[in-house]
Amino acid sequence: MNGSPAVELSGVSREFDVSRPWLARVVAGEPRRYLTAVKDVTFAIERAETFGLVGESGSGKTTVARMVVGLLPPSEGRVRIDGVSLTDPGSAAARQRFRRRIHMVFQDPYASLNPRWRIERIIAEPIRAFGLARSNEEVADRVDELLSLVGLHSGDRFRFPHEFSGGQRQRVAIARALASSAELIVCDEPTSALDVSVQAQILNLMRDLQDRFELTYLLISHDLAVVRHMADRIAVMYLGRVVEIGDGRTLFQSPRHPYTRLLLNAVPDVSTRGRPDAEIAGEIPSPIDPPPGCAFHPRCPLAFDRCRREVPALLDGVACHAVHEETVAA
Repeated sequence: MNGSPAVELSGVSREFDVSRPWLARVVAGEPRRYLTAVKDVTFAIERAETFGLVGESGSGKTTVARMVVGLLPPSEGRVRIDGVSLTDPGSAAARQRFRRRIHMVFQDPYASLNPRWRIERIIAEPIRAFGLARSNEEVADRVDELLSLVGLHSGDRFRFPHEFSGGQRQRVAIARALASSAELIVCDEPTSALDVSVQAQILNLMRDLQDRFELTYLLISHDLAVVRHMADRIAVMYLGRVVEIGDGRTLFQSPRHPYTRLLLNAVPDVSTRGRPDAEIAGEIPSPIDPPPGCAFHPRCPLAFDRCRREVPALLDGVACHAVHEETVAA
């Protein structure tokens, strides 16, 4: 361990080639087309911190998560784990070294578990893959320990995923993440497929495990209530860019970017019963053909001419020309 953050993203971008097949493009005289899923994202996650990443569907959250765990390489920029770049040429050895320390918990626990394997084999796979036990007895003891940690029983090891509820399957997924002694866990909508009461149980389990093992979480979610409960710091994404980043409590109490304000205003509130809920006007634009300038300007109530021409820089935790000019004027 060194004094660097657990995770650092520096100017990370990711493009996908969505062109039609070569012959069809030649016949139609079309150029290649690219979808920019993530553009110039920069942030750091400290050790034992929960960092929330929020935004509408299509904002690029899951693409960022997959680049952090190494499932996707960035088109530009660098991803560093413990100060070591995993994107430089010749970094295969570094990626292999850090693979055991990074794990991902997916949105649908049933889809992320092999339906033909018993729970024992699912949890034991990382233990055996990374050589963390010397005998079958040690593996079995470790599986029992992990099941107990996540609130399941040792007898559950002989069951298949379909024999569990959604919340129990997510507990199995968390146990599998802990099996390799992971230090960084990327949680991609870990409770969105669960009932509200079960969501609370899983979130409380995650917090207890974080306190016990000093885990670092990157929490991807569109549920602001979940993020508010869990995250120490939050980054808000819109069409592949981070538009606001800051302390979780401050961001919820005093949002600065117009998009963040609209997101928070759209959350149902029982105190406004009888009045219509606020809505975010329009839809998120296509990442294949984004608007010029600030991508949020077609939906922004504060947009002016500069917003339609220039992409705002992320300054003092917010990327908004209106906020920047208001700050300078003040």
